[in-house]
Amino acid sequence: MSGTKELFRGRRQDTPLLRRRFGSNLRGSDGSARWSELYVAALVLLIVALCYKMFAAGLLALALLATGVWAGRAHLNKINATFLLTLIYLADATVTAFMVSTGEGVIRTAQFIIVASGLTGAYLYSWNLEKKAFETALVWSALVSAAIIIHVIVYHLFTGRLVVWKYLEDTKLVFSLVVFLCFSLRDQISRYLPFLGVAVVLFFIVLASGERKALLLFVALVAFANVSLRWKAAIFAAGACLVGFIALSGLDDGLLARKVEATSVSYDSVSDRFFMTVENIGDQSDVIREFVNRNAWRLFEEHRWLGLGATGYWSWARETFGAYGGMAMNVHGEINRVPVEGGIVGIIIACAYLIAVGWRTAHFAFLRPARTGSSLERAPFMLFLFVLCYAYAEAFDTALLILIGLCGVVAARLPPPSPHEIVRRSYRPVSRRVRESL
Repeated sequence: MSGTKELFRGRRQDTPLLRRRFGSNLRGSDGSARWSELYVAALVLLIVALCYKMFAAGLLALALLATGVWAGRAHLNKINATFLLTLIYLADATVTAFMVSTGEGVIRTAQFIIVASGLTGAYLYSWNLEKKAFETALVWSALVSAAIIIHVIVYHLFTGRLVVWKYLEDTKLVFSLVVFLCFSLRDQISRYLPFLGVAVVLFFIVLASGERKALLLFVALVAFANVSLRWKAAIFAAGACLVGFIALSGLDDGLLARKVEATSVSYDSVSDRFFMTVENIGDQSDVIREFVNRNAWRLFEEHRWLGLGATGYWSWARETFGAYGGMAMNVHGEINRVPVEGGIVGIIIACAYLIAVGWRTAHFAFLRPARTGSSLERAPFMLFLFVLCYAYAEAFDTALLILIGLCGVVAARLPPPSPHEIVRRSYRPVSRRVRESL
C-alpha cells in the first residue's frame, strides 16, 4: 500500500515525465515503429476490404489511416501540386454528383471525404517513415494478397470451376494486385525462389482467372521489370508456350478462343436496335460495353464542358432503359467515363493528373541520377501502370477511387524531379561522362 500511495502522491510531479515518455514513444524510434505497425495493419485491412467488398472494414481502415493527419501534421507544408491534383481528380469523380441529384451528391461527397481523409493521413505520416517501413508494408501486402489468391483458387476448385475465377465476392482486384506486388518485390523474391518459375506460375494463375486487366498488367510489368532482356524473352516465351498448350489441350473450356473471337468482332456498323434484341446483354460484357460507350460518347457531345456529373450516365440509363436486361450498366473505363461525366473540364483534370504522376514515377525509376535499378525503385512506376491497366476498362467504384488516390499519394511522396538537372546531365560532354565513370 505504501508503494501505491507513493505512486499516487507523486502523480502530479511525474505527469510531465510520463507525458514526455509517451510522446517519445510516439515520435521516437520505438514510437515510429508502433505507429508504422498501425498503418501497415490499416493497409492490410484495406486490401482485405477492397478484395472482399467489406464496407465496414474499409471504413475502419481509412479511419485508421486518417489519424495520420494529426500524427504527421508537422509535414503539412509538404503538400504539393501532385497531391492536390489527385484530390481534385477524386473530387471531380464524386462531388460533381450534385449535378445529378442532391441525394447522390451527399452520398458521393461523403465517399470523397472518407477516402480523401485516409489518403491525406497516409501521405502526411509517410514523411515520418523510413525506407524499411515502406518495404515492410509491401511485403505484408504481398503475403495477405497471396493468402486471398489461395482462398479464391481453393473456393473455385471446390465449386467445380477450373477457369474464370471471379465468383467469390468479386475478388478480381487481387489478381492485378498480386502481379504488381510480385514484380515490385522481385529482388526480395529472387533471394529465396527462382523468379522465372514464380513468374510462370503467376502467369498461369492470371490466365486461369480470366482477368484481362491482370494479363495486360503482367505483360506491361515484364517489359519494365529490372531483369535482363534475356530473362524478359524467357518469360514471354514461357508464357506463349503456356497459352498455346492451354488452347490446344482445351483445359480452359474454349475460354481463350472465345476471347480472341470477341476481340475480332466489330459493332461499328450495328444499329442501336440490334443491342435491344440481344438476350441477356448484361452478361455479355463486350456487347454491353460497346452499347454503353456509344451512348456515353453521344451524351458527351451534348454536354461538352462539364458533362453529366458523377454517376450521371448511370442515372440517365436508369431513366431511359429502366432495369431491363442489364441496359442500365455504368460506364466502364476512365477513358469513357471521364468525358461523359466530367466533360472537357474533367478531361483536363485527368490529363494533368496522368502527366504529373507519370512524370514523377518515371523520373524516380529511370531518370534520377541516384537510382540503383532495384525493383523497389520501380514500384511507384509499376503502381502507375497498375492504375492505367485497371482503369482502362473497369467501372469507377471505391476500389478504383482508392487505387487512383494511392498512386497519386505515392507519386507526390517521391523526390521532386528537376528538368534542369536532367537536361544538364543529358547534354554534358562525352569526355566528362567518361571521366566520371572511371
